[in-house]
Amino acid sequence: MSNEYTRMVEGCRRREAKAQRALYDAMAPMAMGVCMRYARDREQAQDLLQDGFIMVYENLSKLREPEKLGAWVYHIMINVCINHCRAAKPQTYIEDCAADAVTLPLDPFAAEEIVKALQQLSAPLRTVFNLVEVEGYSIEEVAQELKMQPSSVRSALCRAKAQLRTYLTR
Repeated sequence: MSNEYTRMVEGCRRREAKAQRALYDAMAPMAMGVCMRYARDREQAQDLLQDGFIMVYENLSKLREPEKLGAWVYHIMINVCINHCRAAKPQTYIEDCAADAVTLPLDPFAAEEIVKALQQLSAPLRTVFNLVEVEGYSIEEVAQELKMQPSSVRSALCRAKAQLRTYLTR
């Protein structure tokens, strides 16, 4: 796979349409999965995907290790989604509760149901939930990334989990 990635990256750097299409075809399913977790609907996810691939193609010259293409694209997509959420109107959360106060049992649900449930959350709640629970960022890292107070991040995470639980148990 790494030789294939190397050929794709080199072709894209030479602006070969065939290589660009191969890169898109190889990475789009994973990238769309990331975008769907952060977007409110499929249309917004497609917009984020397009923005992300524009960044990928514009910054391929900065990729030093083509064998790590998948991880590199993944992080670009997350950053595009975070930047989109930052541009949205910020919300402040004043209630504070322990981040682990509500646990979300996901086992009985299909991935499609979970994505639909995530899309029901407001953009700030969806972003906080994804960064902490899916991407593994700490509360402090999310607070710094989103320019929020850690207590607001904990509160948003708690609210997101509670809303997800309500949605999924209907």
